[in-house]
Amino acid sequence: MAMKKALDFVSLKLLRKIEIRYRLINSFVLVSLVPLLIAGIVAYRESSSASQEKIRIFAGEVVKQVAQNMLQQVEKIESSSEELVVSERMQNALSAYYSGSESDRAAARAGMTRLMLENYGSFEYINQKYVLDRKHRIIDSQVFAQLGNGVTHFAEDAPDMKGRPYWSVYSTAAGQKSVVMLRDILFKSNNRRAGTLFIGLKPTHFSRIFDSVDLGYGSRLFVVDSRDGRIVVSGGQDNSDAVESGLVAAIAQTVASGGKDFTSYQDSNKKKHLAAFAPIPHTDWMVVSTTPLNALNAEVRSIRNKIILIGVLCFIVSFALSFIIARSISLPLKQLVGVMKETKTGNYLIRMDYEGKDEITVLSQRFNEMASKVYQHNEHLEEQVAARTRELELANQQLEALSATDSLTGIANRRRFDEALTSELRRAVRSQKPLALLMLDVDFFKNYNDRYGHLAGDACLRTVAQILRTSSRRATDLAARYGGEEFSVIVAESDSERAMQLAENIRAAIENLHIPHEDSPFGFVTCSIGVIAVQVDDSMSTDTLLRLADAAMYLAKSQGRNRVVRNDGNVTTGRSAV
Repeated sequence: MAMKKALDFVSLKLLRKIEIRYRLINSFVLVSLVPLLIAGIVAYRESSSASQEKIRIFAGEVVKQVAQNMLQQVEKIESSSEELVVSERMQNALSAYYSGSESDRAAARAGMTRLMLENYGSFEYINQKYVLDRKHRIIDSQVFAQLGNGVTHFAEDAPDMKGRPYWSVYSTAAGQKSVVMLRDILFKSNNRRAGTLFIGLKPTHFSRIFDSVDLGYGSRLFVVDSRDGRIVVSGGQDNSDAVESGLVAAIAQTVASGGKDFTSYQDSNKKKHLAAFAPIPHTDWMVVSTTPLNALNAEVRSIRNKIILIGVLCFIVSFALSFIIARSISLPLKQLVGVMKETKTGNYLIRMDYEGKDEITVLSQRFNEMASKVYQHNEHLEEQVAARTRELELANQQLEALSATDSLTGIANRRRFDEALTSELRRAVRSQKPLALLMLDVDFFKNYNDRYGHLAGDACLRTVAQILRTSSRRATDLAARYGGEEFSVIVAESDSERAMQLAENIRAAIENLHIPHEDSPFGFVTCSIGVIAVQVDDSMSTDTLLRLADAAMYLAKSQGRNRVVRNDGNVTTGRSAV
């Protein structure tokens, strides 16, 4: 009740003391400007938060992927080095170095030098490759003393590796920077330390991982050593060796407080940065992406300025429009009020001068015309409803066709396949004629996708689908994408021989395309096909047919791929590529 009284006071007493035109002007301004200002403030805050959230998610995923790629490179080098240190040649050479005569020691040095050249000499990204003895001295008489002392001090300062390789950064006196892996060499006979393997790699070998990554906003991507904050590898043209101690401290504090992969910190210039990080397992390194907060908010500030400009323009335009509209309403109303006052004296002959065609001037004249137009509009509306109904029916038909079609390959999808297989199975039971089912899998397709990319993989699947479409010529045959790189073909009223021949034709057609596939032993794209052709009965189910065809297909894959295998329920026979 109190609320109603307050509303009545404002709307019926207070506002009605103000002329209509001023009410309209003020309402126009408030309605157009206030929501815009509120939306601008909210948008500015949310855009700032959204930008930070976007960079957090995107940069977080990027650093995780880069960390994984770095780990793969590290593990690759560790794996090859492990094979080297346990090899018979390395073990025998070290045994001769410690227990043989001087001539044996010289031969051991030469043998280890040859062994290192054979394993690492052909890699242009290798800076140094040394074998150190138990006292961390390089087992190579040709290495000059200054270099040997530097390597010795580096190895002595390394912590206890406890059987695992140790990774760090080493700089020579000449300023050459290397990413170094140290690995203990143990005698296999007694597990005693025989020496140390020292492999120095060019930082560019790892920085190539960053080449295709660009987060924008002036972001940097690099690998930092969590022990001292020194940058190990930088992406792009950033070759800075700066120490990011403030970053490392912020990451440590974030992890200690339960954070996972995102933090903020101030650099040496007191500028705030957002940082996404991901550790590289088995090392003290972390992949870090830093983004200046000022650069990230530049876009938000631009949006804010645009909102302010739009607000000012809207205010000017709304004020002008409200004044014009208010004048167009208030003046005719004043005339109408004057005419109505005159009628109080009994003068009903007075008329209002009608100008224009708005509601105030034409209301009394247009009522009858409106009645007739309503009828016409109803007729026209019914015609439109009928037209829209026909359009809707056509759209539904198109939608039904699309729902049964695989969007990538253009052939039937899994839903259409399941419906067709159920229908054909029932028809085969009624007609007592055989039913055949082909299951096809593109060989080594994951390798194809990994090597050539998903766009090439999609093109390959479309090509295979085209082969299936042209091979299935009867109206009752149905080729469908079963899932991923698997396809199915339903062949109604077909015996085993015809089904096998159709499958072999498909296999040969795909093989004859000679689509390059370097990660396949065949050198190009091939397929494996499983065939089932049976006389069905009431006890047969679609699951049984699929299981038999699937078993034949997996048998084709296990027998070497690029072949056709038939499953007769108990015995499987097949054909392979010649």
